[in-house]
Amino acid sequence: MNRRQFLLGAPALAVASEVAGARTFRKIRHVDIVHHTHTDVGYTDLPVVVRELQKEYIDRAMAACRADARFRWTVESLLEMDDWWRDAMPVRRQEFLRLVDAGSIDVMGMPFNQTPFLNARQWRQMMSWIPQSLWKQLRIRAAMQNDVNGMPRAGAKALLDAGISHLLMGLNADSGGPPFARPSAFWWKQPDGRRMFVWHGEHYGSSMAYLAAARDGDRLRDDEESVRAAHAGLVTRMQKIEQGGYPYDRLILTFTHPRMYDNGWPFPTLAPFIASWNRLALEPSLRLANATTAVFEMEKAIGAVAPERSGEWTDWWANGDASGPREVAASRRAKRDLAVAESAAFGPMPESGKPLVEKVLRDLCLFDEHTWGASDSISAPYSLNTQGQTVEKSDLAYRPMGLADLLVRRRVETALQSRAAGVYAINASGEELSGWANVKGEAKARRVWLEKLPPHSLQQCPDEPPTSTDLPEIRLDANGWPQAVTWPGMRSPLFDGALANFLAVDFVPPADRRTILRLHSDWNAERRRAAIRETPAAYGASQTRETAHTLVYEQEVRHSRLANAKRTVELWRGEPRVRVTVQFDRISSIAPEVLFLDFAFPVGVPLPVFASGGMPYTPYRDQLPGSCRDYFGIDGWAHYAMPEGHWLWVTRDAPLVAVGGPHVVERHQQEPADHRRILAMVFDNCWHTNFVADSHGTMEFQFDLVWRARLERPAELAAALSTDPIVYRHNG
Repeated sequence: MNRRQFLLGAPALAVASEVAGARTFRKIRHVDIVHHTHTDVGYTDLPVVVRELQKEYIDRAMAACRADARFRWTVESLLEMDDWWRDAMPVRRQEFLRLVDAGSIDVMGMPFNQTPFLNARQWRQMMSWIPQSLWKQLRIRAAMQNDVNGMPRAGAKALLDAGISHLLMGLNADSGGPPFARPSAFWWKQPDGRRMFVWHGEHYGSSMAYLAAARDGDRLRDDEESVRAAHAGLVTRMQKIEQGGYPYDRLILTFTHPRMYDNGWPFPTLAPFIASWNRLALEPSLRLANATTAVFEMEKAIGAVAPERSGEWTDWWANGDASGPREVAASRRAKRDLAVAESAAFGPMPESGKPLVEKVLRDLCLFDEHTWGASDSISAPYSLNTQGQTVEKSDLAYRPMGLADLLVRRRVETALQSRAAGVYAINASGEELSGWANVKGEAKARRVWLEKLPPHSLQQCPDEPPTSTDLPEIRLDANGWPQAVTWPGMRSPLFDGALANFLAVDFVPPADRRTILRLHSDWNAERRRAAIRETPAAYGASQTRETAHTLVYEQEVRHSRLANAKRTVELWRGEPRVRVTVQFDRISSIAPEVLFLDFAFPVGVPLPVFASGGMPYTPYRDQLPGSCRDYFGIDGWAHYAMPEGHWLWVTRDAPLVAVGGPHVVERHQQEPADHRRILAMVFDNCWHTNFVADSHGTMEFQFDLVWRARLERPAELAAALSTDPIVYRHNG
């Protein structure tokens, strides 16, 4: 079952076939219908094909506007707007701007429908997708997000910073759902006190379902009999909305092509259909409106009484990214290297380097767009169409990874070209660092220990400090694997119990993806318990070795889903820090499963603080009610703050986490009793469409845990811990 089949079969969108009688409306008197395409960068076609088609749809919309002054079209995403504008001749551009000025065509302010994995630098790029001069010419005043089940506050902040304070959401309830009743509207209060007016609408293709009685193939019939038949369907839906407590006299519905809910083209007969409806004086009255007009007039009508809400809007669809863990790891490496290239250690980025920075950022933003693959990616995982879409998606991670590395090399070479020959150490992060670094530019592999390398520094490599004799207090399990480690000055250990313990969650046959889909759409706790099983790993004896500055433990991991698996932990002697690396070879299978690495902190820690796009939040307590709590897409760190110190957990490669337990298809909302468990979701192929069915082979994940007596900038320290210092031999 793909997303479109789910939509067509969803009970909430079913339209009654019989007229609901002569009952009059209590409230809803007017409905604005906003017509647009929903942009999936892939799914229905290869991404390169989708982008070509979307340009064509703008041309079709312009033709429809010329043919019928009543027609309205909203460009959902700036991606297709930018693609079209770059190719258009000046005369076509001027015609487009005239249609914008006339209100016939409207342009929204988001480049595409996002996931919660963009960092703050990416969000700035998202708001610079088109030149500022064109932004002003297009009169952009609103934004639209569809399909995805959430919206980071970082995105709301970016929109507000760009002067956009109105957002239309048309999420898809598949495998998640709206956080509270819809249709509805609310003021979304941000941490800085600013507010955004949000229209929390129905699914982006909803109105076609209600008007289906008038549909004849690729057109809507506008004769009286057909229009009245469609009226019966809409009346039925309006009554259900009112009975559900909807309090306002106007409504916004969105309309995409009935044959292509995703990536569909304009439907010109919608305009004469609505004109016929209004000639018949049917209630509610309909208007084909652009999105900006609809949402601004809605805010004018109900803004004074709309409720205010606050909190992070976490996304149920975020788990799909874990179906491609290597690609996610490549994208995150690219983000780290880009931050290195822009570090103050090298001075300002020269103008000649800025186009490549933008190219890397645009690819990374597109990688974090919500579409991961073909509509048949699960039903036909090895088809040419599925593989082609996977390749195009993957390229948006691997290409910026290579280009960001090139940027770093150029920055290093430029910074060293006027310096004397020697070995140089560079800390491109904003925090002091100690640790190993590989020497680049030498024929023989070598690594050096750097002690307290200053932030944003480029200096000749200091002499390696003498061997440390310090050792923290270490408690081992029966296999010799660390269970707790405490350094001098700490009242509680850095971790206590699980340290990257492997856990697999799968589904008891005959349970499969259809079981998962049923659980999402018709929740039943007993069915879940019967369908899901958890299988922990077993472990071999640990091997231990000492270095001059660290203590290393290595251990085999044994599980039926893994081959050649091991985990390694390196303990710093002189500071409360460990680095954990887990490697495993996932055995090929398209059966749905979720794989976790489990970490346990000391008893009594509070809930951690996460961040998305640079915006911190506390899960469970600082979220919109009803948003996803099974897992969280994060910037890559969790901060536990206690009076006796601060614990920081950092993940380089796996930015999806669960708190207190695995919570697979649990749909839980209550704060867990056990705050101290944090589980990195390293793989998840449970989706029934659109994501990778079978990522297999060798995968690697790395984590850092540190303790500080005081910690005022957890995000900066997390970035430093996941950014390796650079040591480079310069030959002069």
